[in-house]
Amino acid sequence: MERIRPHHHERIDFNLAIVGGGRACRFFLDLLAHESFPYLKLNVVGVCDIDLGAEGIAMAHAMGIFTTDDFRELFKIPKLNAVIELTNSRALPELIAARPKGVGVIEHNIGRLLRHLFEMNQRLASANEQLLLEKTSTDILFQQINLGVVLLNTDFTIIDANDHYLTAVGMTREELAGKYCYNVIKGFYAPCHAQEKGFDCPLVRTVRTGKSAHVIHEHSLGPGKTAYFNIATYPVKDSQGKVIRIVELWRDITSQITDRWKHKVRQIEADMKKVVQEDRLVSLGKLVASSVHEINNPIQGLLTFSHIMEEMIREGRTGPGEMEQFKEFLSHMSRELERCGKIVSGLLTFSRESPQAFVHVDVNDILGSVLSLTGHKIEISKIALKQRLCNAPLMVRGNNNQLQQCFLNLIFNAIEAMPQGGELAVVSGQDPGAGVTVEIKDTGWGIRQDHMEHIFDPFFTTKEEGQGTGLGLSIVYGIVKDHGGTIRVTSKDKGGSSFTMTFPRVGEGSP
Repeated sequence: MERIRPHHHERIDFNLAIVGGGRACRFFLDLLAHESFPYLKLNVVGVCDIDLGAEGIAMAHAMGIFTTDDFRELFKIPKLNAVIELTNSRALPELIAARPKGVGVIEHNIGRLLRHLFEMNQRLASANEQLLLEKTSTDILFQQINLGVVLLNTDFTIIDANDHYLTAVGMTREELAGKYCYNVIKGFYAPCHAQEKGFDCPLVRTVRTGKSAHVIHEHSLGPGKTAYFNIATYPVKDSQGKVIRIVELWRDITSQITDRWKHKVRQIEADMKKVVQEDRLVSLGKLVASSVHEINNPIQGLLTFSHIMEEMIREGRTGPGEMEQFKEFLSHMSRELERCGKIVSGLLTFSRESPQAFVHVDVNDILGSVLSLTGHKIEISKIALKQRLCNAPLMVRGNNNQLQQCFLNLIFNAIEAMPQGGELAVVSGQDPGAGVTVEIKDTGWGIRQDHMEHIFDPFFTTKEEGQGTGLGLSIVYGIVKDHGGTIRVTSKDKGGSSFTMTFPRVGEGSP
């Protein structure tokens, strides 16, 4: 076969004929129609098959290529360079014997090898296109996803990260590459789990288990600013299943945590309002029980006077002397009715739910109303009341109902601490630091020293089951703190207790 010498970059024509017009022939025709070679221009100039209806023959005919059922006709084609035999038949010796000088014959196995090479080339090209497509898709996902994405080695060094992550850490891709993640995020010079006891590192978990891991971490972003991240790690494994890379996804969930926290706080506040209201109803029940006895006596007096007056009128005793007696009876009845009215009015005022707004209130007025409501209970409990209220108004900024509840709880506690009677002192005044003080002191059984640190804990109680909820003093503490005040307790076991509250004072004319 003549040697073909390319000159510079000119493409040289190379004319081929094919013996065998089946599927392999169709493949070559299709391949040559879509593939090109830099220095060679392959031309199929003829196709031969005994079956002129074979798919390769049909395609060649459609392409305008010479077709025949006699291979000898192929050798008559001008400038024919070679014949490829694709039939795997005994025609090869005949082809070799009949070929003109200068025309090569490529036997079936070599042709099949070429076909496999071409197929492999096509598969590689297709695979490259697929890889390019996947890389493009991955790059788009890597950059556009609304998460911080970072690719790491198993030794904690960073390989790459997306723009979202780079913005968060304030570094360029070049600055970040090769750095240790614990140094970038925490400023540490050793892995986080070695620096912070109990630190849960998802990367370490993924390397150890070969499975994805998930944690929520808190990160400081500067003075007074904290962010919360949901961090998930995923392993990248080699063909043997060994973890060689880690993909780490960072999602900022600070707003979700904050929203949930605010919702929880609102729920707690709502629950606390219910608890305070329930405690208020318990106090109201105690007041009502005491007031029933207090009202019963004047009612009996009113009935007695009314019966006497009714009898006098029926007997006709309506002279001047009887009229004076009537006036005296009516005066007693009026005073008793006023007394009953005050008791009922006090109960209604205490039971009425008022707005939670803070306004200027006089502590003396609140203490006076509370002592008026509890006066009968104190009296029938054989307790001597020592009331020393400051002569001057003691103005604080607060809520009338809450302060009333606070003082009422302490007075009821004092009464219950003196079942055999005793002495109760209620004192109000001013302290040198321009504060308002209220002291409620009893001579009851006192508080044990080992209980002192728990008395303001919710649900802590030393009473028998069913006798108390353990919320009274915790509510007192909460109300005092809400009013910007402090509460101090002194007590001795079987030696009485003293609760001293201090509130910020405001001027009567201040806003």
